[in-house]
Amino acid sequence: MKRVKSVVLFYNSKRKKAITFAAGIERTLKARGVRVSRVCVNDVVCKFGRADAAITVGGDGTVLYAARHVIKYGIPVLGINAGGLGFLSGVERSNFKKHLDSFLNNSFRRIRRQLLSVEVFRGGGRVFGPYPALNDCVIRSTEARAFSLRAFFGRQLLSEYFGDGLIISTPTGSTAYNLAALGPIVLPELEVFLLSPICPHTLTHRPIVLSSLEDITIEVGGRSRAFEQADLGAGGPESVVLRAKLRCGGHSVSLSLDGQENCVLQPADRVVIRKYPKNFEMLAPRDFSYFDILRRKLRWGER
Repeated sequence: MKRVKSVVLFYNSKRKKAITFAAGIERTLKARGVRVSRVCVNDVVCKFGRADAAITVGGDGTVLYAARHVIKYGIPVLGINAGGLGFLSGVERSNFKKHLDSFLNNSFRRIRRQLLSVEVFRGGGRVFGPYPALNDCVIRSTEARAFSLRAFFGRQLLSEYFGDGLIISTPTGSTAYNLAALGPIVLPELEVFLLSPICPHTLTHRPIVLSSLEDITIEVGGRSRAFEQADLGAGGPESVVLRAKLRCGGHSVSLSLDGQENCVLQPADRVVIRKYPKNFEMLAPRDFSYFDILRRKLRWGER
């Protein structure tokens, strides 16, 4: 494979360590004859051209940002952890120089990760997307109030959920919000979706793993009729007005992709989630082990 001659360098300007280390990486790469384009993930505009590879300096959020922007160009990404957990990083900051020659010689492993493609339809038109997401798509109430969502797998009704929302994640995102919602850890190589309810108002709703060969459609509702009747009683003018308000979206529901791209949803909106047509490629040393990451970062199996 050809040697790496051009790199897009993503960094998080809100982390002092990331700024300093990114500047050092840029000097090192330029000394090796590599062309470097810098992108600050905190800027409003993200502009860069095609490159042989990308490097992110920061935490997992920096990798998520870079993944959504490089996917259309097919640029592989090496994540260097200069943040906290750094679960999506290929190498730690202290090991970069050790692996520099392997990176420049294009001898790193390319680990393929599946992404979501998410779009929102309102009435007869599309109002959001399609946008990619490496970790997850989260639909939740912005208030401390439960609401209903109807989930379809392909053409089949999966279930109606009443609670604080839903998390639809990739295997990569299984160790993010999905894990906090008691969802399963899934190997990143598998081509599946994970659907996990957030604080469901029933003990029978549990996370489920679904094939990514079918679309998932989520229809936004309001509060369930049973809860409305319990709250509002038998009737009267005031209860009729309040019931109409609840059914017309008296509370706010939001959609968030990787915690970075957001959309305010309305009742009857349809969120369509499918497998993104391209895979994200993560660069890592040849001895990289996902299970080692679980043990070191999440203390997996410790007593």
